[in-house]
Amino acid sequence: MTVTVVGIGADGWDGLTGAAQRSLLAATVIHGGRRQLSALPDEVGAQQRPWPSPMLPALDALEDGVHVLASGDPMLHGVGATLAARRPDLDLAVLPHVSSVTLACARLGWAVQDTAVVSAVARDPAAAVRHLRLGRNVVVLSESGATPAALARLLATAGPPGCTITVLERLGGPTERVSTVADGDGLAALGAIDDLNVVALAPAGPAPHRFEHDGQITKDDVRAITVAALDPLPGQRIWDVGAGSGSVGISWASAFDGAVVAIERRSDRAERIARNAAAFGVRAQVVVGSAPEALAGLPAPDTIFIGGGLSDAVVYACWGALRAGGRLVANAVTLESQALVVSLCSRLGGTLQLYAASDLAELGDGHAWMPRRLLIQWAVTK
Repeated sequence: MTVTVVGIGADGWDGLTGAAQRSLLAATVIHGGRRQLSALPDEVGAQQRPWPSPMLPALDALEDGVHVLASGDPMLHGVGATLAARRPDLDLAVLPHVSSVTLACARLGWAVQDTAVVSAVARDPAAAVRHLRLGRNVVVLSESGATPAALARLLATAGPPGCTITVLERLGGPTERVSTVADGDGLAALGAIDDLNVVALAPAGPAPHRFEHDGQITKDDVRAITVAALDPLPGQRIWDVGAGSGSVGISWASAFDGAVVAIERRSDRAERIARNAAAFGVRAQVVVGSAPEALAGLPAPDTIFIGGGLSDAVVYACWGALRAGGRLVANAVTLESQALVVSLCSRLGGTLQLYAASDLAELGDGHAWMPRRLLIQWAVTK
């Protein structure tokens, strides 16, 4: 089955290449959004089918030989990419237009390859905060005219200070508008914002963020060792059980745009985890409760870290929820928890590592190494 996907921009029919115009003129059925279909001239005689809501069932029902209109580059967070993933049976012929990301970077003088792209279309745009803290420019693909204000609120609560917001509407069209403001108040002065927009965010510079905590936090060096043992991969989900400040799960998710489900029995710490996740630009679900009871009904994990409340019952509940090939890591400091992980390793397999560290501290008129408590780390792949 062949489906032809044609990208079209705010410049409409005149902005299409000759090949794209000829393909649409020869089409018999064209699917697309109402805005996209309205850009077609009368000489395009194909039957026009606006997308229903929800749209995905219509994608599953596409017939051989039809055309699909898409905004800009169909393979950049567009319907072409969705079809490629959802319909492997299709032979896709894609005729792309210039993407809104490329147009935005052209207007602002940004190098496209150095610009982060985040989609807010039916997605949480929290990842934009993470890129901004690293000092990267970000282009956010908006869901609607309400997206710029939502991003301004996100930056006000979690973003690094000094970011500028540029709203680019109807890029490439005759009524294009580009507006740069400092904050949400500046956005309000713009009035109504067109649904066809992208938002460019520019940081004042790198702005590392430290975890907010009450003393219940994994030290930086141990956290790095733990994240490495958890072996993060793109787009995965971690359960952080007995999360404390959430530092391990959030650090893991930051590595490759993952998501965190943090389970913490204390409500004050749970609120702190939510703030930390927002400040680091990580998607997080925070559950107040004690494992294993609080684990019931949670989204299935790819990886699990047990930082607090280690017990046989917790481990076996986690083990049962973990997918095949998933990774589970637990850190043990007390003699009781260390004995438990040794026993668990003999039953479920995996590896044990003993870590010893010392910190330099003052001692009288001099200095000495102050040993920390020994830590045993158990790591196992299901």
